[in-house]
Amino acid sequence: MNVLKGNIEQLIAWAISFFTCLKAHMATWGISATWVTEVENKFTDLQNAHATWVNPATRTKAAHTLMEEKRQLFVHAVEPMIQNLRTLPTLTPQDYNLLQIAPPSKGPGPAFPPPETWPLLTVEVHGQCTADIHYRDVNTPLSRAKPRGVHEAIVRMGFAEETPTSVDDLTETPLTLTRTPHRVVFPSDRAGKILHLVAAWVNPTGKRGPWGPVVSVFLS
Repeated sequence: MNVLKGNIEQLIAWAISFFTCLKAHMATWGISATWVTEVENKFTDLQNAHATWVNPATRTKAAHTLMEEKRQLFVHAVEPMIQNLRTLPTLTPQDYNLLQIAPPSKGPGPAFPPPETWPLLTVEVHGQCTADIHYRDVNTPLSRAKPRGVHEAIVRMGFAEETPTSVDDLTETPLTLTRTPHRVVFPSDRAGKILHLVAAWVNPTGKRGPWGPVVSVFLS
């Protein structure tokens, strides 16, 4: 099982062990202490958000949404670190066991070119700052299936009165979607604002395809 996509408790337990081992060996392996600190800080944010979510006194939809946002930020930060570790020739099988990550596969893997198409988004707003995001490939708009060689869709979001002219203007925490539809609960202070979204396909090696068109909806 891929622990990064497992349940939150498994992810937290793995990360505690991972950083304990990593900090003990990072000088030997040549891993930047600054990089480790930056990623571990995102993990601390996730732990704090999880503690808020599991506390019956603070277990709200907003707390769950925040926890999922912190989880995505941590996963996106730690994945490149894991990939970097797999390129190091000095790691032994015992090191991989301690880190609880899979060693690099032997032999050439399948080739995954960058996606050439893009997702078309539709958004259903249900009130109380809740929305369902649907995606379809531009070439197969009647099918829910992702194109061959695509692992997920990345969605950039932002709130503004005018339609943004650049993806960089969409500054909300990005979403990673592997299924459609995907429900999102936004903070209550986003009600009455215009939500803008744009998406791109990402292949299994992290290569992103072109961005699709911007979709805008009024969030109630």
